[in-house]
Amino acid sequence: MFLIPYNKLTNEQKSIIRRVSRGFSNLFVEGSPGTGKTLISLYAIRDIVNNNPERPLVLMYNHSLYGYLKSSFNSLGIYDNITLDTKDSFFWNLARNYHLYPTNSGSYEEKYKNMLNGLLKTELTKGWSVAVIDEVQDFLSAEWKILKKIAGNIISMGDFNQKVYKTNLERREIASISQTEKLTEIFRFHKNIAKVAKRFSRNHENLENEVTKIEQKQPIFVDVDYQSNEADEVANILEALKNHQKRIGIIAPHRQRLIELKHELSSYNIKTTFFTANKDFRSYDFTTNTPLLITAHSAKGLEFENVIVLGFDKSATNWYSRDLDELIYVSLTRANSGLYIIRNNDTVDKLKELKPEAETTSEVDIDAIFG
Repeated sequence: MFLIPYNKLTNEQKSIIRRVSRGFSNLFVEGSPGTGKTLISLYAIRDIVNNNPERPLVLMYNHSLYGYLKSSFNSLGIYDNITLDTKDSFFWNLARNYHLYPTNSGSYEEKYKNMLNGLLKTELTKGWSVAVIDEVQDFLSAEWKILKKIAGNIISMGDFNQKVYKTNLERREIASISQTEKLTEIFRFHKNIAKVAKRFSRNHENLENEVTKIEQKQPIFVDVDYQSNEADEVANILEALKNHQKRIGIIAPHRQRLIELKHELSSYNIKTTFFTANKDFRSYDFTTNTPLLITAHSAKGLEFENVIVLGFDKSATNWYSRDLDELIYVSLTRANSGLYIIRNNDTVDKLKELKPEAETTSEVDIDAIFG
């Protein structure tokens, strides 16, 4: 099993799991990336399934987190005892069950909004005793209101500092009907990663003070002149990591850069995984160690032993403008141990201004990586 064993969880985490699985009351668990929110939800759902005749509803925003949770529930042996879905798919199916269908005109967003409004006006039955919502900050206020109508209790996990989608659900709307638990320790990444990531966080100026892992390994900054040189450096890093049998995420802000990189790495006979359709993440086995090419949005909620970040160039501001810091923050904090940041002449200034604490060069130094 690729999950952290239950007996290695902290007392704080185990206490919340017991509250979730036995208490059956509205609960909001919040914490920085790497504090174990998703891990807590997994073990709590296992306890609910094993100790109660309940079939909990488990919802998340994107297909990649669906695939990760599906792999996790399979490892726990409980996948067949839960209702697991992405939020859009679930609410469309719920609307069909109540004979609510979209009009043929308008954008997807307009159709989806009209569908949610239809559900809000409909008398809905409580079909689930408990609903578990991961990455709740990515949900809409209308979706939250519908969940209150169909679920007896809601367990929500999230961090509003990682809100990268344009949603209108506010923290106070959740906290007003939920008991709140704050996770205070970060276990995923070490202090040297926190020092780099904190610059892109909204409210974590002292992020490293929340971190428990102390490692000597420094994030590696790889500087090249042009984007066309980045594939060579990614290939060097992957070659250095190939014998370590750990999960690797290669994260960029948009899909086109990943498509280009996939093609370039293939010319080096380097095998990677990239999905042209996000829905393909739903059946992906997240226990595999083949390097995964993934956007920052899809990487939310996931973690990798090693992360390579690239493509945060000034042109990316045309797509993401004010959310670019949040996307970089999410990308950097996916790493458990090894973090590699590739920069070129067009990289956004805040990334280019970061200075390594130990001297590195554009050639990947294996001693620097593993020393």
